[in-house]
Amino acid sequence: MNDPVGPARSLCLIGCGPRGASIVERILANVPALYGDRPLDLHIVDPYPPGAGRTWRTDQPGLLWMNSAAEQVTMYPDESVACAGPPRPGPTTAGWLDAPLHDGAYAARRDQGRYLRHFFETVTRERPASVRLFVHRARAVDLRRTPAGAAPGGRGRQQVILDSGQPPFLADRVVFAQGHADTLAVPAPAGLTRIGPGPADPAALAAVPPGARVLVRGLGLVFIDCLALLTEGRGGRFVRPAPGGPLRYVPSGREPRLYAGSRRGVPLPPKPAYAPPAAPGAAPGTPAAPGTPAAPAAPRFATVDACRAVLSRPGASFGGEVWPLVVAELGWCHYRALFAGQPARTRMSWPDFDAQYALLHPDADRLAKLAREAVPDPADRLDLDRLAAPLAGRRFAGPDDLQHRLRGLLAEELRRRTGPASGVATALVDGLQRAGAVIEELWRSGELSAGQLAEALNRFALGTYLSSGPPPLRAEQLLALAEAGVVTFVGPGMRVAAVPGDGGVPGDGGVEGHGGVEGPGGVLGDRALPGDEAVGGAPRRAVFRAVSPALPGTVYEADILLDARLVAPEPGRVTDPLLRALLSRGELVQEGPEDGAAGMLRLSGADLHPVDSTGTVHHDRTIAGPAQFPRPQTNAVYFRQNDAIARGLLADG
Repeated sequence: MNDPVGPARSLCLIGCGPRGASIVERILANVPALYGDRPLDLHIVDPYPPGAGRTWRTDQPGLLWMNSAAEQVTMYPDESVACAGPPRPGPTTAGWLDAPLHDGAYAARRDQGRYLRHFFETVTRERPASVRLFVHRARAVDLRRTPAGAAPGGRGRQQVILDSGQPPFLADRVVFAQGHADTLAVPAPAGLTRIGPGPADPAALAAVPPGARVLVRGLGLVFIDCLALLTEGRGGRFVRPAPGGPLRYVPSGREPRLYAGSRRGVPLPPKPAYAPPAAPGAAPGTPAAPGTPAAPAAPRFATVDACRAVLSRPGASFGGEVWPLVVAELGWCHYRALFAGQPARTRMSWPDFDAQYALLHPDADRLAKLAREAVPDPADRLDLDRLAAPLAGRRFAGPDDLQHRLRGLLAEELRRRTGPASGVATALVDGLQRAGAVIEELWRSGELSAGQLAEALNRFALGTYLSSGPPPLRAEQLLALAEAGVVTFVGPGMRVAAVPGDGGVPGDGGVEGHGGVEGPGGVLGDRALPGDEAVGGAPRRAVFRAVSPALPGTVYEADILLDARLVAPEPGRVTDPLLRALLSRGELVQEGPEDGAAGMLRLSGADLHPVDSTGTVHHDRTIAGPAQFPRPQTNAVYFRQNDAIARGLLADG
C-alpha cells in the first residue's frame, strides 16, 4: 500500500481502453506546466492490456473490423484542438499501421488494438521523470474512503481494492473509464440457449451447432460481427464470379440458419465508400457545380451558439428547440451535395436555393415547399422519416415478399452509398457527425438536463442508424448471405418469446399460419425478457418464437436466441463489481425512468463528478464515459474534455 502521508499525489484511472489512455496522455502532457517536478504517482487498473482494453484487445479474430476508416481515427490531439494543454501531433491509425486495410479503408479491430497499445506505451515511456507509473492488470472491486486527516491538507484518501490479491493502494483522485457497462443477462428457460446481449462473443458463437436455427435480435454492428464469425469464421467463402458483378456466398455447410430482425427490421446502411477529399473542404466524391461553396468544416445552422440560445428559453426541450436546427443542418448538407454532384436533378441555381433555405429554415412547411420546387423527383428530397423507417406501416404477402423487398433495399443502399451519386449520402453522414459533435459538446459541458439528454439520445438514434453502419463490403456480404438463404429477415417490430413446451421436437424454421399471436403480457418461461412480447400456442417442446406485425400469421422458431445488440445498463443489473459496490452504498446513483434517462449515472455537470444519494458531489471522483474515436483536424470534443479532466486532476485544492 502506498504511504498515506507520503509526498506524492496519487491518481488512479480505473479502465484503460482508448478513453483512459487518452486521459493518461493528457495528464502527462499537462504535468510540466501544472505540476512541475513535484512527485506524482499514476495508477492504471485494467485486467486487459492498457491502451487496447477489452474491446480492442489484440487476441481477437481478424474477421472483426472497425467501422470507421483508419485514416479518420487518431489518438493524438493535433493543433486543431482548442484546449489549455499542449498538442501532441501523431499518426492516424492508417498512418501507423503496417497491416493491410480491409475494403480499402478499415482496420481489423485487433490491429487497432496494436495502435492503441503503441500509443499508450509511447506516451508513458516519454513521461516526466517526476511521474511514477503503476500498471495493475486486475479488476477494481471496491473503493473505500480513509479517515479525513490521513493525507496532507486534512483530506481523506481512497483505498482501491483489487480482485488480484495485490495489496490495496491509496489514491487522492480517481477516474472511472471502464467503457460501456455490461448488464446481467436474463437467463434462458431450461432447454434453451441465450447468447448476449453484448459484443460478439467468439467462444459462445463457436458453440452454436452447424445447421442450428438461431433467432437473432438486432441488425446493427454486433450482428455484422456475429455474421462474420458464423460464416467466414466457419470456412464459408465470398466470391465474385464476374469482375464488378455481385458477390456470392459459397457455404461450408457448418453455418447455422439465422432468422434476424429488430424494431426497424432493416440492417444498418453501410458507411459511404471512403475516399479522401481531393482538396481541403472539397465535397467527397463529387465535383462542385459552379457557384457551390466548399463543404463546411463546421455546422451552419446547428451551431453551439444557436443551440445554446434556444435552450436558454424557458421550458426549452431538445425536441422542440434544438432538433429543428439539426434537421435544417442535415437538409442543407443533403441539398448542397445534390446540387454539387447532380445538378441535372435540380431546377434552381444553388445560390438562389441557398439564400431561400437560409431564410426559410425555421419553418419546416415552407422549407418542404422550397424543396419541392427545386428538386422535382421526391426520391431526391431528404425524407428523414423514410430513411429512419423504410418499412414503417408495411404489410407483406408472406416471407418471400419480405425477403425480396429487404434484399432490394440492401442493394439500393449499396448503390446509393458506393456508386457515382454517393456524395449525397456522404454529405448527410458528415452533417450528422458535425451536428452530433455539437450535441456532445452541450452534453459534456453540462448544458443538457437529464431529460434533455435522454431526448437527444433518442432523436440521435436516427444518426446512429444512418451514420454508424458497417464497411460497404460487409453490407454486400450480408446481401449475399440473404440471397444464399443463410440469413432470413423476420421483419420490423420483431417480438420474441420463450415458450415452454411438452418435451417434443420443435417445428422447422418459419411457417406461415403456424400458431397464433397473443397480446403483451405473456410469460417467457418463468421470467420475462426485457422488451419482449409473448406468443401463444403450445410448442412441442420449449422454443424461442419470433413474429413481426408486418407478416401476420408467420412464426419463426429456434432453440437459440442471439441478442446481437448492446443494451443500456439497467438499474440494479450492472455486472461491474466496483459499480455494484458503490451503487449499493449510494455513492453512485442511477437515474430513474421518470425523466427518460434510466440507468445513467447522476453527475454534477461539466466536471463529471458523481452525485451520491444524499446529493453530495464527490469532487475527487470523475466519470469519463465511453466515446467514439476522434477524427483528426476536427477540434474534437473528445480531446478537449479529456484535457479538462486531466487538468482538474492535477489542479491544487
